[in-house]
Amino acid sequence: MFASALGKIHQQVMWNRLIAVVEEQAQAILRTAFGSVVREAGDLSAGVYDLEGHMLAQAVTGPPVTSTPWPAPSIISLKGFLSKL
Repeated sequence: MFASALGKIHQQVMWNRLIAVVEEQAQAILRTAFGSVVREAGDLSAGVYDLEGHMLAQAVTGPPVTSTPWPAPSIISLKGFLSKL
């Protein structure tokens, strides 16, 4: 019982940290944006993906990333880059 409750707390803490990361990513994009669409309208997407290209978390700004397809060549090149590390 205690281990289960502790696991749920750990999961919630990690989820909150992941959301904080993508929100900070979105704020950094907003602060450094050159285009007025991004800077003034907040039209951007920020997210964290796993190596297979599945979205783990997304910031609440802008349109959902699912409306813009993730290109397969980017996934392949990312895997190739990471395999050389």
